[in-house]
Amino acid sequence: MKIQFIVVGWHYSYGDLIDGLIELKNDNDIVDVFWSCHKEPTDVIKENFDWKLFDNLGLEDGAYQQALDYLKLDDDVTLFLIHDDMVIKDWNFIEICLNALSSGISVMGNCLNYPCVFDPKEVFDGKEAIDYVKDDSKHLFDSKIFIKTVRASFICIKHLELKKVGYFEVMWEPPDYDPEEGLVWGNLPQSLFGYKLTKVFGLEKIGYLSNRYLDSDFIYECARGKIVSDHPITNYEV
Repeated sequence: MKIQFIVVGWHYSYGDLIDGLIELKNDNDIVDVFWSCHKEPTDVIKENFDWKLFDNLGLEDGAYQQALDYLKLDDDVTLFLIHDDMVIKDWNFIEICLNALSSGISVMGNCLNYPCVFDPKEVFDGKEAIDYVKDDSKHLFDSKIFIKTVRASFICIKHLELKKVGYFEVMWEPPDYDPEEGLVWGNLPQSLFGYKLTKVFGLEKIGYLSNRYLDSDFIYECARGKIVSDHPITNYEV
């Protein structure tokens, strides 16, 4: 078994996460940690991890795809794809996720994300959703269906399973963020990825560590680097 963490490098401010990853890597021969950086990393990242600075394109999906294209991993590698603004409460999430994949789950997220009915013909910023999809994945987007989605902050999946869905649907553009409207293309990449996961594997093969949003007993996913009051962290002293 081989486990590959790919961490999106942007905040570099969560010391407990960084220290935990250093310990995890040093204590386990089967674990590798790679930082896919969209901003110049700090010295502690440079001195303790394999890393590469990529163009800041496509948010988390882009960072993961850039790293995967660079690393050229074997199919049987288990991937933990995470952002670097995570509060880790309990590292046993690794064992829980591995057991879930072994029992037939195809992909694990940390928190229950918003499911929805997704129509490939729906218009986003002047184009139908399917127009944003890679040519070799367009055949999947043939109907309006109910989908589950997985937040890009935390994804656990076998590399082979990720290949089966054609990887991510990345918007290869710099993040265009409006303080009032949010990201111009919003959650479209997340929905496109969720559509493919649902279509290829089925709803029952998409699992979560928690039925709460952002928060599980193991991990809290910060929102743009912050713990938010609308979705508070549980079982953890800040």
